[in-house]
Order: sequence, then structure tokens, then C-alpha cells
Amino acid sequence: MLLRAMPAAARPHMAALVAHGCRADVCADSGPIEDRQRRLAEFAEATWAALAAGGSEDPVLHATVHTYRTFGMPLSSIEDMFTAMRRDVDFRDFATYAELCQWARQMTGSAGFAGMWVVAGPEVTEAESLFGEVSELCQLSDVLCDLSEDLDDGRLYLPLEDLDRFGVDPDDVKATRWTPAMGDLLAFEAARVTDRFPALAAELDHTLIGPLIHALDEHYRLLVASVLAAGQDVLHRPVQPPVGEFLNVWRPFLRAAIPC
Repeated sequence: MLLRAMPAAARPHMAALVAHGCRADVCADSGPIEDRQRRLAEFAEATWAALAAGGSEDPVLHATVHTYRTFGMPLSSIEDMFTAMRRDVDFRDFATYAELCQWARQMTGSAGFAGMWVVAGPEVTEAESLFGEVSELCQLSDVLCDLSEDLDDGRLYLPLEDLDRFGVDPDDVKATRWTPAMGDLLAFEAARVTDRFPALAAELDHTLIGPLIHALDEHYRLLVASVLAAGQDVLHRPVQPPVGEFLNVWRPFLRAAIPC
């Protein structure tokens, strides 16, 4: 939906960035666990080779190279994404929220920042720190929504210091055993999103990406509200609000980008 809401000129470049990220994610998150590191390394090597050569026979890599060269974007965004994905493959629990935020900036912030560069140009670097915080909150929301899927894959993304704060045993979460304290933990994590996101959106009002950040605020508020409404079901199924609710958020962008 976000891709469709982009201005027409930006859409092909955004599609290239999304496709590249999805290809990397498939390497890191699907198939036999013992093969994931190799597949991710091979895709990273192919990406760097394409960038060095100025193109590739692989259409996704070629489009990615074209986008980075067209906008003169820093390649550190790609390296950050691969660093975060390598941590996912060799997964270990997050001890602190700060550690989770660092990973989130690399995973979501790097690709997201490249996307914002496509929309707003290099001046977006002036808001890089604020957008980094936005990325942290977006990723935390996704962590809450995808808790059950990640647990099925042997991954617990909630910070251990937060579990300890509310008296939640990590083994209970990993075994999908609900306890009353887990409700308090989820409410605490949801409040990180709902308490901070509006302030970030207000601080970014003066930028070209301001309207987009306000829409993201509404989008992720819907997600965390659905997490809280789901209760113990978050341990057993992914959380996803009705598509119609998202359409209400993104309709103004869709109408502006795709005139009827």
C-alpha cells in the first residue's frame, strides 16, 4: 500500500528498493536454517558485484544499482541491512531495548531512509536521526504483530530487560504460555509507539516527508491497538487489522498518486 501511495516518479525506484529488501529477507528468513547464512552471503556478494559493475543481468539487482546511482545515495544503507539480517540468521536474544533499537535502525531504518531519499532528496539527511527513531517504532510494532511467527522460527525479539521488568519468564514466551504479566509487558511496548510517534511526526512537519510520517503514525497505531485487543492470541497467530482500516489512512495519498 505504501508503494502505491508514492508519487509516480518515485514508484519505480521505491519498487526496486522494496524488491531488493524482499529478496534479501527471503534468504535470511526462509528455507532450511543451515542454508540461510550461505544464501544471504551469496546475495550480498551479488549485490556488491552489481554495484561495482554498474549493473547486472538480474533485474532486481540492476534496478537497485540504477536507483542508488540515480540519487547518489550512500551504500551504507545496504551494508546496514545485510548486517541486521546476518544477526537474524545467527540469532541471539536482545538483552536491552537499546540493542533492539540499533538492530531496528539497521534493518528498517536503512531501507526506509533510502526510500525517503527517493521521495525528498538528499535534504532528508537533515532529519536522519528523527527518521531513525521512526524506524525503531515501526520495527517494534512489527515485532509485536509478528510475535507468534517469530517464536515459531525460534526468535524472541522482545528485550530481555523488559521481560525482567514485568516478571515475564522468557521460557514461558518461547513456549507460547500466556501469563497475566505478559499483558502488562505488551501494553508497555505498545506505549513506546503511541507515546513517541506523534511527537516525532510533529518534529518532521517541516520536511517533505512530514505528511508521510503522520500517515505512518496512524498506520502503526492501528497495529499496536490490534495487538492489545488480541491479548493472548498474539502468541498463536500474527496480528493484522482489517485492510479497510489501512485504506482509510492511506486513501488521501492513493488518490493523489493515482488520480481517478
